[in-house]
This record gives sequence, C-alpha cells and structure tokens, in this order.
Amino acid sequence: MPKLTGPIGFNAQHSPMGAFMSFTCGNPGTKGGIGLQIGSPADQEAFIGVIDGDRYADATLKCLPFYIGAASTAIEAFTAETAGPSEANVRPDAEPFAEKDIERSYGWASDSWAAGDLTFTVYSPFGAIPNPAKATKEEMRDGLRPAVLAHLVIDNSKGKKPKTGIFALNHSRPGPRMITDDLGKKTRVGFAFRREAGVAAEVFDMTDGKKGAAMAPFGFMRWSATDGIREKYNPVHLLGSCPGVGFEVPAGKCYVMVMAIGSYLEQPVTTGISGKYLYTRYFSDLTDVLKSTLDRANKLKAVAVALDKKLEGSKLSDDQKFMISHATHSYYGSTQLLDVDKQPFWVVNEGEYCMMNTLDLAVDHVFWELDHNPWLVKNLLDNFVKHYSYTDEVKIYKSEVTLSSHEHDPSQPPPPPDAAQLERPYDKKKGGLSFCHDMGAHNNFSPKGRSSYELANLTSTFSYMTVEQLCNWTLTAGCYMAKTGDKAWLKKNKKVVEECLTSMINRGGEVGFAQFDSTKTAGGQEITTYDSLDHSLAQTRNNVYMAVKSWATYRALALMFRDLGDKKKAAKCQELAEKVASFVSEQAVDGILPAIFEKTNPGYHSRILPAVEGCAYPLYFAKTGYAGVKPAEIYGSAAEKKMFAVLKEHTRKLLTDPQHRNTFDDGGIKLSSTSNNSWMSKISIFMHVTRKVFGLDKDPAVAAVFKKADAAHVKWQTVGSAYWACCDQIVSGEGKASRYYPRIITSALWLD
Repeated sequence: MPKLTGPIGFNAQHSPMGAFMSFTCGNPGTKGGIGLQIGSPADQEAFIGVIDGDRYADATLKCLPFYIGAASTAIEAFTAETAGPSEANVRPDAEPFAEKDIERSYGWASDSWAAGDLTFTVYSPFGAIPNPAKATKEEMRDGLRPAVLAHLVIDNSKGKKPKTGIFALNHSRPGPRMITDDLGKKTRVGFAFRREAGVAAEVFDMTDGKKGAAMAPFGFMRWSATDGIREKYNPVHLLGSCPGVGFEVPAGKCYVMVMAIGSYLEQPVTTGISGKYLYTRYFSDLTDVLKSTLDRANKLKAVAVALDKKLEGSKLSDDQKFMISHATHSYYGSTQLLDVDKQPFWVVNEGEYCMMNTLDLAVDHVFWELDHNPWLVKNLLDNFVKHYSYTDEVKIYKSEVTLSSHEHDPSQPPPPPDAAQLERPYDKKKGGLSFCHDMGAHNNFSPKGRSSYELANLTSTFSYMTVEQLCNWTLTAGCYMAKTGDKAWLKKNKKVVEECLTSMINRGGEVGFAQFDSTKTAGGQEITTYDSLDHSLAQTRNNVYMAVKSWATYRALALMFRDLGDKKKAAKCQELAEKVASFVSEQAVDGILPAIFEKTNPGYHSRILPAVEGCAYPLYFAKTGYAGVKPAEIYGSAAEKKMFAVLKEHTRKLLTDPQHRNTFDDGGIKLSSTSNNSWMSKISIFMHVTRKVFGLDKDPAVAAVFKKADAAHVKWQTVGSAYWACCDQIVSGEGKASRYYPRIITSALWLD
C-alpha cells in the first residue's frame, strides 16, 4: 500500500459491493462514519485513538482527527453533545494528532493511517458479484456481504506501561445500542445503530507477528468516548450517543482489534418498484453480517492486500494509481443490488444526486462492470427496455435562431430557458425508441417511461437527453456483446436493436446524426450529459461530441446486425457510420473541429476535447475481438481514416495550444475552452483515447501536459474536494457538483 506524499486530509469511502453503504472518514474536523443510502458522508464523529495508560488513566485520548473541531489545534476542540446534568461535566480531553504526525497509505482496496503507536486500516475488497442463478449460498454471502473490515493496531512493544486503544462513533441521532450476543464467540463485542448498522470487534495479540488467541474488547456507551472509557461502574448508559469498543495493551505487547463495520436493511427500501436488498436472502440480520465478517477476516484482508499489490505493480504513475484507487472506493459506495419480484435488479446511484442508473453514467461504467459482472450489465439493459424506454416524435424547426451563450455554475440554480429557442415554430415527424435518463432518485423508482431528471420546455440543465440515451443504450449493448458473445440475448432483443437503428435514422436527417430535438422537450431543446456547460457541449444538435458518439453507435449496430445474420442492415449501419465520419471530417477549420457545427451558435468557436470520446467504444470492440480487426484497423473505410486523422490532429492541437485554452492554470484538463466546468470521469476517457487510439502520449509535448494534469487532478480530489471523497464535476479546481460520485471509475481504463 503506497504512502501518500501529498495532502492526506481527504475523505474516502470504504464500501462493500451492492449495499449502498459507506464507512467514510479522512477529512479532519468533519463528520463521517457509516452512511446508508445517502449521497454524502454520514453524520457521526469517529473517535479512533490511543491513551498512554490503562483505560482509567488520567491521560489524554489522542485521536485521528475525524470529528468536529479536530482541525483545530486546541485540546478543547472536543465538545461532547450533552443531554442532561449527569453528563454535563464530560472531560474535553480528546486531542487530535497533528496532520504532520500522521502518515497515510492509500491502496486500491485499503486505506491506512499511522500516528505514534497507532495504526488504523480499513479494508474494502472487491471482485465479481456472483449470479444467484448459478452461485451457492456461501458464494453469494462472500460476494454480497454488506460490510468492510478494519484493523486498529496499538504497538506497545517498546512501552513501559499499558496503552489503551478505542474505536467509537458519536451519533447525532438517537438509537445506538450495544450488541451483547449472537456474535458467535464470547470474545466478540459490538455496538449498533438500531437494526441498521454496527460494528463488532475482537482483539488478538500480534507481538510475535502472528495472531494469538482472541480476547474480548470492552464496550462502552456514554455521551463521549472519553467518559465511556473511564467510567468504572456504568460504562454503558442506554441514553448515551457515543458507543464504542476498546482494548488495553500491556507493556511489551502489540495488539490488533479486528472490526467488522456493516449494515443490514431488512425491509423493502424502494418505492415505485418495490425492492429489498438481495443480501437479505443470504444473511438473517445485522449480527449475522458482523459475525460472518469477523469469521472471514483473514480472507477479506488477503483479497484487499492482493488488489493493492496488483495496482501497485502496474506501470502507471503514482498519480494515476491514486485516481484509480479513489474512484474504485467511490464507485462501490453507490452500488445497490436489489431483489425485485425474486429477481436481481442492479442499480448504481449517481453520487450526491442519488439518481438511479443514470444511463449516461452506465455507458461509461460499462467497461469496469463488464470486467467484473457482465450479467449485471445485461440486467441493466433489460430493465431499461422493460421499464424505462419510450417512443416519441421529433421537431422540424421552421426557422433559425441565434441562441444566447451561457455557462452554468452547478452550485447555482439552472439558468432560465433560452427565449429564442422557446419561440421557434416547428412541425413534427416520427422519432422512435429511446431510453430515459435514469430510473428514479433516492430509492424512489420513477413511473415507467419517465426519469427523475428530464423536464419539458427547457434549453439546458434538466432537459431531455433523448438522442444521447439512445446512443448510450446501444453502445452498452454493443459492449456487452463484445465481452460475452451472448447471441441468445441478442436474438431475444432483435426487435429492440432494429428499433434503435430506425430511431437513429429518424433523428439523423441528411447527415446521419442528431439533427432534431424530441417533442418530449416541448418548446425546449435536447442536451447532453455535459448538462452544466455552455453551448459547446450542452446542445445535442450538430454537436461534434454527439457526431462521433453516433458514429460509434452505428458501428455497434453494424456488429450486432452481423451477429443477427442481417447483412443488409449491417451494411446500412456501416454506410451511415461512414456518412457521419465524412461529415465530421469536412467541418475542420485549420485542423480544429468546432464544438457545434452551426456557425451562428456560440458553441461554434469553442474547442472541446470530448470530440474524441466516442472512439472509446470501437476501440473496445476491437480489443475484445468483437470487431474482427485489430485496434489499428478499426477505422477501415476512407471516410473513417480521414476522420481518425482529423480527430488526432484536433486533439494534438488543443493539448499543445500555446494559449492553453484547454488546460486550467494548475495544468488540469479543461474539456471545453469556453467553460470552467470539467468532469474527471470524462477527462479519464479522453486521456485513454488519446493514448490508446491516437498514441499521442508518445509526443513529448503531450506527455508533459498529461503528467502535469495528473498531478493537478489528484489535488482536485485531495484538496478541492476533500470533504466529498471523490468528486467528478470540478469548477476551476474545486469540487462544485457531481460529488461522492461513481463515474470516475472510468480511470480504470488506464490499466488497459
């Protein structure tokens, strides 16, 4: 596990797979702890510390700074929440370790802090989630255990007197309790918040480097950690808010307290479509979860350590490894595997917004998910078809307008609709099949055929994304086929694939891509997933990003029709792909593609790096063997070869621009020259395409830009977004929106 050499005071999520649960800590002076089904750190103060003496010693409790006031250097920063006169004299003697005295190591599946004689490590191993249709109960328990593992080590091997280690969570809501039974062994003690979440622990002598016999920690629950430790006669008060576990370490010894940090929600947790957590099939209650985690502690740690070593052994830079680690921690914190009508239902929640299965995230997550859980990608595709697809018409505008330019600061309310767009008259014609932006929000499934996000009569944020979501479902399906070769699924969905092609054609007009807005927008216009940007990326029509993404969609359709044995439609798709490629190539001006092809649009003068984003999908088709050609041969036709050359030169020129219009002052990547918004997940895809499709990282000038950008991107997370764990949407280096976010898992593409 590599030691961090830069800022260490940032939150990270530590999460099991499919439980929508995170144990979050790391940012000094703020709350965290165990969060369930929320898009932010939780509301507990974490006291993880050591006393230089036995538990009753009149000595200061030195803690990692994961509680309110800990960012201050004053000892009196610890102020307990008092609830009555009997607790009014709580001693304010917890003192945070200074940041300069803490070392933090951060791995792919672990996170560790060392200060003095204390080391605290959280292990969050990950891997494949077994398919319940094929797996045994024990395999499912291992794959869906809603808990992470933690070790608190107090090394007193050189000490002359006892030391005491503790782990406690101070809750802001009533309901904590102690766990006194059902943990499997008398050497185990725990505490919980009602029936929902808790911690169980046991202690081992590690003086000789091997686990000795298990010992029981002591439990406590008062209004503060210090009062709970020192109280001889009443260490547990059922009205207390701060439960914890602790252990004394004799002089000359080194002990570890092994902890299971878990959750269990037993009732249906979603509305609209009623779903329970799938793990409830395999675990009976919270204590079962905690007990089994302690039972499997050695294996869980071994898996996490192996994952750390795997990433550390890669050829990536330390900055790149950090971004992948941070993204993976955050991704799993948003995952949710439900049981709906006795069938699995996969959900990835959209970070702080908690939108469920946002399709423009799913299409980016697909590379990671296909590496680990192809069956869940199929689950997602099927559920969109079944519940969240619709048909529409498109608008044929009767007049041209000049639209005003805007840049939307995501920390502010959305801008008003563009009056010129709202007044445009139009006729209608057939559109076709498309898919919703998402399936709902905050555990509330939307009505069928509707998302939580999309609204009519808007021209920017919260408008419809009809064309892009059509591309997204199709590209996800193409990637699924590339990974699995599941022709049975494809034949079952033949009609859907045919309707996707028809819908693409109806929306593409003479040039083959995104010429018309859906009537779902009423007087508004369609937008893209870059919804908070100016017209360089917010508008769908005649957008270079959407053009290249549409080209990739036709390539995906061509391959699927090939597998269906429909040579005529496959040829039609290839023809359309070449048509789009030819049109894109013709738009270049002095080697640079305008963001929007309409010369009267403000976005025409914008320079955008996501022009190349769609190239990631045909690259995947080639690398998996699905395209039947080598990656270098994917641009086979004359039109596509020309587009390849244009996109490569466009990218090179933007990255080496003497005016640095596509980088921030710190060197971070700026996706649009005319917007201060950037998404780290999209930067990751762009960098992957730049390296693996165009090979531009071999250019020393581009390599230097990327090296500086990688360092800046790490600071975006560790400084600019320190509280929010992992933040996707950055405004001038500061996390403003899309926080606590899963989509940065696209950085794992760099491992390719």
